[in-house]
Amino acid sequence: MKIFNTEKIQLFKKALNVYDKQHKAIAQNVAHAHDNTYRPVKTDFSEQLQTAVAEKLKKTDPRHLNSRGPGEFPSLEKTRERVDLNKEMGALAENQIRFDFVSRILSRTYKSLNTSITGRTT
Repeated sequence: MKIFNTEKIQLFKKALNVYDKQHKAIAQNVAHAHDNTYRPVKTDFSEQLQTAVAEKLKKTDPRHLNSRGPGEFPSLEKTRERVDLNKEMGALAENQIRFDFVSRILSRTYKSLNTSITGRTT
């Protein structure tokens, strides 16, 4: 039904999925914190958004500017960094707070729909 498939509800569901993916990535980093050969998984998914936007802004003419302005994109050198356990645990706590917040909002949205449909406030 359309009533359960509104833009707001879809946004909340997508947010919960993103926070779930971040939680799994952070947990993987924490699990491998003492492995010197392990490279941490990036948990900042804003880069994925930037990549998606950049893919839509393709150059069709060599005279066009890149999405970041003139010049070429900087090379992304892979550095050998270690897992910072304090940073990861802080990110995990922040992610948990955000997940809880969105899940409470989604729960309240469904409760208000239930109240509207049934007429009961239980």
